[in-house]
Order: sequence, then C-alpha cells, then structure tokens
Amino acid sequence: MVTVTQKEYTMSDYKAGYDNIAILCDYAEDLLTTVESPDISDKNSYLELIEPLINEIADSSDILSEEFLLIAESKKSRTTNKASKKRIESTLRRIFTALGEYQQNLKSLSHQVKLNSVKVAAPIVDKIQKQLDTVLAVFFEFIQISLQSIMNKAELDALRARDSRIALMMHQYSLSQHSS
Repeated sequence: MVTVTQKEYTMSDYKAGYDNIAILCDYAEDLLTTVESPDISDKNSYLELIEPLINEIADSSDILSEEFLLIAESKKSRTTNKASKKRIESTLRRIFTALGEYQQNLKSLSHQVKLNSVKVAAPIVDKIQKQLDTVLAVFFEFIQISLQSIMNKAELDALRARDSRIALMMHQYSLSQHSS
C-alpha cells in the first residue's frame, strides 16, 4: 500500500506558487511589446494574431492568482479549501485553448504575417508554454487538479514528456488513488 503524506507548506512555498502564476502575466506583457519590434512590418495583422492569447493569459492569470490566494488562505488557517477546482481547471483549459488557437491562426495568417514576425513572438510563446507547465504543477501539487479535464490526451502526453516532475507527480497521485 502506498501512502501519500500531506506536505506542510511554508509561506515561501505559497509565495513561489503565486509568483509562478504572476509570471504568466509578465510574459503576456512581453508578447505585447513585440508589436513595436522593427521586424514587424504589418503591426495590425501581427496584433490580430497575438492579442487573443495576450488577453486570455491576462484574464486567466487574475483568476488563477485569486484562486491560489484562496488555497493559501485555507491551508494557512486549516479550513476547508475555498478554491474552486472547476474554476481553476476551466481557466487553465482556456489558456491551453488560446495557445492552440494561436498556433492555428499562425498557420492561417502566415501569408499576412511575415516570417520575421513569427520569429519575434516564438521565444515568448515558448516561455509562456513552459511557465504554464509550471503553473499546472503548482495547482496539481496544492489541490490535485484533474489534468485530463484541462487538456486532451496528446497535450497531456506532451506535458509528461516535457516535464518529468509533473509525470512523477501524476504517477504518485495515480498510485495513491489505486491504493485508497
């Protein structure tokens, strides 16, 4: 029988979790500043491409921050968790959807948006994806969200391949569920 012990979190654990969520919003701002790059010839088409992703990340970061504060507050006061798993999962799903739509729109707008424009955004979009993985790990660790309700199987498999920490956490959670 496998037993999973509840970790005692410190204030620095909560601060690190919150900061990891806030970084998403910083990256959205970084993506917006790329509009001013000299490599962007058609700023309107480029903005049309990145704006939905920026807006979704900004809105979602606010919601995720609020929910994480509720998690921290309830753990600190040892009360019932006031955070909403469904709200967290749907918010994370919205970011994954926005990233997928960005990739699709990138393909369909390729004739309007020059290759240099795409190269300007790519490093920041990669940072957003990596940070989103970190945020998923934060929520999975603190309240064990359902990753299957956030992303499709291909995205989940890619996440496991990208992040061994999440793969291990998912494996441990699966073992704990089977032994319960």
